[in-house]
Amino acid sequence: MDYLFVIGRSLRNRCAVLPEELAALAVSDANANGPQSWRLCNQLGGGHQSGAWRLESDRRQVAVLKLATPSWAQQMIRAERAVAKVRAAGYPTPAWLATGQTNGIGYQIQEFVQGTEVAVIGIAEAAELIKVLELQAGLDPDPDRCWSDYLANQLKAGLDALRADVALTGAPGRDLILACNQLLATTDPDACLLRTDMVHGDFRHSNVLLDHGTVSGVIDIEAIGSGSRVNDYATLLDHTDIEPDALELLINAAVEAAGPDALRACFALVAMDLVRFMYSRSPALDVRPLANRIVALTDRAKTLDRITRTK
Repeated sequence: MDYLFVIGRSLRNRCAVLPEELAALAVSDANANGPQSWRLCNQLGGGHQSGAWRLESDRRQVAVLKLATPSWAQQMIRAERAVAKVRAAGYPTPAWLATGQTNGIGYQIQEFVQGTEVAVIGIAEAAELIKVLELQAGLDPDPDRCWSDYLANQLKAGLDALRADVALTGAPGRDLILACNQLLATTDPDACLLRTDMVHGDFRHSNVLLDHGTVSGVIDIEAIGSGSRVNDYATLLDHTDIEPDALELLINAAVEAAGPDALRACFALVAMDLVRFMYSRSPALDVRPLANRIVALTDRAKTLDRITRTK
């Protein structure tokens, strides 16, 4: 199976027609095969991997249409069952109302939820995020799509290529590699991570919505699988704006969930893979924002190393 930290490229780069036309095709397909008639409204902001559109139905229901590249369409459709399973267990992700594929493009329609993304993670926000991540314990939504298999393979066979790609960014990338090597020094590649949790696959601050201080929805869940929830803790920890006390709270919760070595390994992989992705998108453009991001990730890796070495 093809496990990915970062999913595909933008629809505009992968498809010959514009996203607006693709969204209209998806709505037509959904209307032809479902109980409701949807009307395409405005495109929603945010996201690099796929389009998102606001829909309204003939029943005055508001929903969100998500599109997927041809290479990701089948996973989007596959995820529908896993999403239903974790929702039944109380996980706060919007219900999916329809999935399908047309002209190679995958789509899903989900309930619209009120909320704003988490921008700065303070103590209160960290506590809410930990509550959600701990709901993932033992959910095991798709055992045949296990993120722990991917992580183990990266630790055994993928590190050299990952380091080489990060090194292309110059001195900042090389500093990050050194910090990540320090995290990986305590890792046994043959040690098994948990396999029975839910893994979101892209649990970033921008994919968690808060409404009046409470998580109202976790979105962009198409990469859902089984594995260890520490993978999602590690992904969240790459966010730049985490207050020091909140950062320590998140790290301690992640260590409690899976142990320090698992967290250290996952963060090293997440940080380097993020840099590889960012560089691959714009290697010839102004690299200063990327360099600043790499420096922040390096500092975060060093902080995580310091805190977890005492665990």
